[in-house]
Amino acid sequence: MNDRGKIFSPSLKGQLKDCILAVIWPKKDIYEFFKSHSCPAAALKKIENYSASAVSRPAMVVTIFSELTNQNDNGTLQFYQMAETLSNWAHFDEFWFVKKATLSLDDAKVKIERLRISYLGEVDKARGRESAHAKKTEERAKSYASMDEMKKDFLLISTTSETSQKRGYAFEHFLAQMARYFDLKVTEAFRISGTQIDGTIKYEGENYIIEAKWHDRSLSDEPILAFCRKQEINMHGRGIFISINGVTPGCLSILRRSAVKNTIIIDGEDLALILSELITFPSLLDKKVRAAQTRGDFYINPVTGITKIILV
Repeated sequence: MNDRGKIFSPSLKGQLKDCILAVIWPKKDIYEFFKSHSCPAAALKKIENYSASAVSRPAMVVTIFSELTNQNDNGTLQFYQMAETLSNWAHFDEFWFVKKATLSLDDAKVKIERLRISYLGEVDKARGRESAHAKKTEERAKSYASMDEMKKDFLLISTTSETSQKRGYAFEHFLAQMARYFDLKVTEAFRISGTQIDGTIKYEGENYIIEAKWHDRSLSDEPILAFCRKQEINMHGRGIFISINGVTPGCLSILRRSAVKNTIIIDGEDLALILSELITFPSLLDKKVRAAQTRGDFYINPVTGITKIILV
């Protein structure tokens, strides 16, 4: 289970329940407590008949906690608000704590202090998990120290005798380090609904999903058309498809006729221009994105601006 970003464990929620019942007696006040802590109307509706004798105070609390836990956001905001309020609780109604003595002041204070310690501990744990994740991410997020290092690495990848799969992974790693060298924000490879994505690049405020292929021949239409369709399901989806040996004329013809143009193409020539220091990666992206947006031309030479689309 991934606990990143999670604060409220079942144990901590149990202490929240105990505190509510230890400091608030009237069922109406319990209802109002939940209402004042952003509990949604649908959840409150489940306990609005609190005046009925069959509805107990503990049942009200359990019902609301169950409703919040089953929300898409796990009720985190509401639990956070309640934890902040209860761990600093200082109002002990004399009527219920002294005159009626239905609530115990000592018991309430013990439970509040126990909650405060546990809550702070869970927050510290969550921060520690995020710090460890950030450190791990930082260790992965390396870039080339120089163009010479970048060139040597690319040459090593291109001449290696490793399997095509290993070369593909090495190529993905190369692209990520190259992008970081040019101060672009990059993510590592990840999966979306079971589909492998080679990563993303953030350029000019837009996130571009990347797919990189290193094959011995030009790619046909199937992989790139599938990649383009992925972008259509994302908000303002944009893609960068990188194919060392380009794509076939037939595929380009299909893409050119497509109503949706959300992907630019980068090939081996483009990478050679970057490695030869004739153009930077950000400038290459700028030229290609501009051509795609202004002319609908998603495959150009970034230096000359001339299209690479051959009509068939």
